[in-house]
Amino acid sequence: MTATMGSRDFQRQSPDSERVLVIGDDTRATLAVVRSLGRAGKEVHLAPFNWHSPTTHSRYVTRVHQLPRNTRMQSWAKAAAEILARWRFDLIIPCCDRGIILIESAPETFAGQTIARPEPTDAAAQLFDKAQTRALAEELGIRVAPGCMLDDGATAETLADRLGLPLYLKPRRSYEPGSLGERGSVMRAHTPEALAEALSRIAAPSGWLAEAAIPGTGVGYSVLAHQGAVTQAFQHCRLREAAAGGSSLRMSEAPDPELGATVAAMVERLHFSGVCMFEFRRRPDGGHVLLEANARFWGSLPLPVALGVDFPLFQYDQIVHGITHPQVAYPAGTCARNLLHDARNIGREAISGHGLLDAARDLSALAAHPLLAAWGRERSDTLVQDDLMPGVLEITGAGRMAINRWRANRSGAAERRNAGQTGS
Repeated sequence: MTATMGSRDFQRQSPDSERVLVIGDDTRATLAVVRSLGRAGKEVHLAPFNWHSPTTHSRYVTRVHQLPRNTRMQSWAKAAAEILARWRFDLIIPCCDRGIILIESAPETFAGQTIARPEPTDAAAQLFDKAQTRALAEELGIRVAPGCMLDDGATAETLADRLGLPLYLKPRRSYEPGSLGERGSVMRAHTPEALAEALSRIAAPSGWLAEAAIPGTGVGYSVLAHQGAVTQAFQHCRLREAAAGGSSLRMSEAPDPELGATVAAMVERLHFSGVCMFEFRRRPDGGHVLLEANARFWGSLPLPVALGVDFPLFQYDQIVHGITHPQVAYPAGTCARNLLHDARNIGREAISGHGLLDAARDLSALAAHPLLAAWGRERSDTLVQDDLMPGVLEITGAGRMAINRWRANRSGAAERRNAGQTGS
């Protein structure tokens, strides 16, 4: 049975409002999509995997549909069919790999629906499989990181000899249809021992590849394309990122003509339509190396949306109304921060041996973020003036988790002391 939360009264919609179903729940890509379309007057329905996500409390969400957990694909498809029979949607937007896989697994349920995703063709599949993306880039003469597919005979010694250390172990796809409850995460190995331990946790080596770590700065080149031509582009660099990828602090950059030509060549070869973010590494010598592509909305989406490069709305207009927006001229040098992720990354850097002065400087900038965001000096992924609740709930939720973890650790330490004193 499908449980559906009642319509919220934050925003009354007219009977003629255009209606969108957004599938996802994270406070970066999904929340940015919800806010973009809600601000444009669309009636936004949300189908989250995490029913308690702060995104469900956005003022721009008109209705939340609590579909069954995504691991039960048939139950999910049945519940989705009930929603589609009750509501007419002008567009359905899956904001994550799980949503795309679930839609692809239920073609009869979604027959006749307009869906914002690449068509499930062999060409489009090359952007969802990291190994195929590498092969396409090499075919076009685009530089990629040295790497290889894993096989049953791969060992820490052979991989380290071939690619050096540190290196990355990457799943070819973040999710597989048979295991949507388990996300394949990138693993970084600094030592032979860490590499051997990481390899021991991989049950199916054919679904993974190894890549050398490239020194330099992470760069994202994001596009909206239509029938093989780029219609909108945005570039940013990562100022701080987790060891396994994903930025918590980033800055807008003027589009690099070389990167633009590289991305345009891939988009044209695939005759691609849709949104995609191409991840590069800018080496110290200024050259770029392609790492991977994400042919759906990406985690750093709040920054371009905040600067007027409104990918969700532009894609909506392109698909639903046949309107192509001219390239938006956006300012370079504007920073955006994800408060919680940045706090975690600063903590990890401090633990790993970064200098105390660097840590103090970063923490001071982090503490000033809410004020800087309020003044417009810095952009925030979650804390925005017209929709504060998701950001507030994310911060308070993280605080409660930290307090509960501290209490559990304290209780466990007391139990161990008592056990030692009694000899039990």
